[in-house]
Amino acid sequence: MDRRQFILSGIALAAAASLGATISWYGWQQSLSPDTSNQDLVLSAVLPALLYGALPEDATLAATELERTKAAVNDFLPFLPLRQQQQMFQLFNLLANRISRLGMTGHVSQLEELTVQQRLALLDSWRDSYLALLQQAYHGLRELLYGAYYGQPKHWQALAYTAPRFR
Repeated sequence: MDRRQFILSGIALAAAASLGATISWYGWQQSLSPDTSNQDLVLSAVLPALLYGALPEDATLAATELERTKAAVNDFLPFLPLRQQQQMFQLFNLLANRISRLGMTGHVSQLEELTVQQRLALLDSWRDSYLALLQQAYHGLRELLYGAYYGQPKHWQALAYTAPRFR
C-alpha cells in the first residue's frame, strides 16, 4: 500500500465512521433488547461447534440434545444479573446483524453457513484475540453454553461426576 492509498483509506474510514456514529446510537440501544429469533439463530450456529465431539453421532439425537441445551440456556438467562443479560443479548443481536457480524467474525455470511471447522476457528480466534471484548464474548458464550449442556444430569456420567449428597 502506497502513501496515497493509505491517505484515501483513512479519509474513507473517517467518513464511514462519522456516518456510522449517528446511525449506531439507535442500533446500539436496540441491540440491548432481547430478540429470541437472533438468540436462536446464534445458538443454532455456535452450539454444534462448542459441543463438537460431545454430541451423539446420530443426527436426530444430536438435534434433540441441541434443542434441550437451547431450552436450558433460555431457562438460565433470566437468572443472570441484568448487565450480563444485556451483554448476552447484545452479542446475539450483533452476531445476527450482517455488518456487525462482518466486524466481529470477518464473514459476511450467516454463522450457520460456515462449516463446523470454520466456526471452531472463529471461536479459537476470539479466545486468542488481543481484543478483550472478543475474549469476553468467547468466554461468556462458552461458560453459558457449557453450563447449559453439562448442567443436565444426563451428561454427568460422561464427566464421571456424581452429584453431592446432602443430608
